[in-house]
Amino acid sequence: MSNSYGRIAHLAMLAMVGLMCLLPVEAEAQGDGPRVHLLAPVGVNALSLTYMDLASNMNFTQEILLEDADIGSRVAVLNYNRFFSLGGRFAEIWVAPIWGSVDGSIRVGDDPPPIIPFPPGANLEIPSVSGLADPYVALKVGLLGAPALEPAEFMQQRQRFQIHALLGAYLPLGDYEGDRPLNLGTNRWTFRLGLPMVLPIGNPAKQTFWEIVPSLSLFTDNDDPFGADLREQDPLGVLETHLSHNFSKKLWGSVDLRYQYGGETTTDGVADDNRLNQLGGGLTLGWAISRSWTIFAGYGEILAGNDNSEGSMIRLRLIYAF
Repeated sequence: MSNSYGRIAHLAMLAMVGLMCLLPVEAEAQGDGPRVHLLAPVGVNALSLTYMDLASNMNFTQEILLEDADIGSRVAVLNYNRFFSLGGRFAEIWVAPIWGSVDGSIRVGDDPPPIIPFPPGANLEIPSVSGLADPYVALKVGLLGAPALEPAEFMQQRQRFQIHALLGAYLPLGDYEGDRPLNLGTNRWTFRLGLPMVLPIGNPAKQTFWEIVPSLSLFTDNDDPFGADLREQDPLGVLETHLSHNFSKKLWGSVDLRYQYGGETTTDGVADDNRLNQLGGGLTLGWAISRSWTIFAGYGEILAGNDNSEGSMIRLRLIYAF
């Protein structure tokens, strides 16, 4: 590999730091993470391995609030990304199988909602479930300020404000059984529509990036929920933002915020009173081990909200660009 192409691979690898998601994860509701939506040269591939440890009162995918529960989730995501040209525009694909385990306990109040079909006053330990969760696939295409550039062109062009269109889906292939209170799979489709935006700021040698990612998740019905016949869920709106800075050629850091609203479930026609309305935040540090390898670590938690949600997350990611 030439020195010029090696520099390109290094930049592309940095652009891949911190996948989705949200992604997230779900791990879905944990978001994509910082530096996922940065521009990169076409023809580059990346593999990333992400591990997340979550403690919350939400289900494995972090999309459904179970107010009187303590849930622990461990998530592993192997993600493949490919940058390419689509009609002269920058484009990117995601393919991400997800594995995990989940367990916890539920403390049932005097008047439990339909989503918790246990007798009032019960305190139940839920056995651990391990296996395959719903995999994620996505396509992102540049709309503004995101041309498809070969490595030599990419090195010469200074980045400007970018807007992308994102279409993703979680496929209902994960481990799911209707007689279990906790599952890894969801027994339904989830479609994600997003409009990622990136604003580069300052000196390219020590660049700052402001990423703003509004998105909307749409859910089909679960026709085999635990203890019921049908569960519906309202759309879930998310606004994710990251302000990251290159402290050196190898070290960067990010301040992360995420607001989400909606997603109330209805079980057999009765509202579950579990609409999400929460603000989460965290910090991330990334380190370029070499031109092809990067690692980062992050911590986040729910900072505020009026939905009685609680949660914290540790995220580790290793990325290989080629």
